[in-house]
Amino acid sequence: MNVRLTYGITVFLLIVAIILSIIYGEVSVSMNDVQAYFYHILLGQEVNTIPSSAITYIRIPHIITAFLIGAGLSLTGLVMQTVMQNDLADPYLLGISSGANLGAVAAIILGITTFANVAGIGIFAFLGALIVAFIILSIANIMRRLDAVTMILIGFGINAFIMGLVSFAITLMADTSKTKSIQFWLLGSLQNVSVSLTTVLFVVIILGLIFFISQSRILDMMLLGEELSITMGRSLVVYRQIYIIIVSIIVGFIVYASGIIGFVGLVIPHCARFIVGQKHKRLIPLTMLIGGTFLIWADAIGRNIISGMELPIGVSAAVCGAPLFLWLLLKRGSKR
Repeated sequence: MNVRLTYGITVFLLIVAIILSIIYGEVSVSMNDVQAYFYHILLGQEVNTIPSSAITYIRIPHIITAFLIGAGLSLTGLVMQTVMQNDLADPYLLGISSGANLGAVAAIILGITTFANVAGIGIFAFLGALIVAFIILSIANIMRRLDAVTMILIGFGINAFIMGLVSFAITLMADTSKTKSIQFWLLGSLQNVSVSLTTVLFVVIILGLIFFISQSRILDMMLLGEELSITMGRSLVVYRQIYIIIVSIIVGFIVYASGIIGFVGLVIPHCARFIVGQKHKRLIPLTMLIGGTFLIWADAIGRNIISGMELPIGVSAAVCGAPLFLWLLLKRGSKR
């Protein structure tokens, strides 16, 4: 597929998703309200109406955060698939997201709503992701086996153990409000969006983009395999550890902002590869653009598909992403 055409279509879909996300929601905003809002913004005039307040303080931060989270999850999924040399890899495979799960559940059970004046659940989720990453790397170092297969197996074991602990904790809890809070967190939400949170997320995602773009040649080399890269004078062990830690940091911030949103990091990199191939310098920007656009659409659908009810964004992302993933598999199968 033509790359320029793909970018054009994706940007068009992004603009449509943004417009729909601004118009539809709990507070009714007409197209005339949207036009008047941006007209006054362009003229530098202040608008003090209910629709304009909804756009400024709710819709736009919500849209920007959804885009950043979708872009960040897609980036981390792409890097994990490259580092692990596994098309089914994403932060869930190594248990990084499960570590964030456990941290969030621990905070909810202990009733830690704030920690050092910051949202306690988010901080614990962030720490959980980092701790699991360091545990995986520590075990691999002790075994003196830092290859992709070993780390996948370690991550799989840790992931299964943590998810068992989370399920056990939910089963034993008598407090239904905490149980609902845990379930809501595990399914993802953008209700805690704020300007400060969006700003932090923006900085983290942009730094991640810059870093991994600068590492494109190393990431391309990882696709060749460990043995071939060594013959070319590069050992990938240190790079693999650094990339996993950085992915964990990005995932920690994303979980801090939105809870757990699965499937995006698994599906979106395959969409981009299908269009531009394996070269990471071209692959990373397109992956993030598609991922951000996808999550805005998933969020808009989840908020409006059922009247008076908002689906958790993790649910809407999975519902929208699964058919896309199956379509990609069929397209790939037909080419063979």
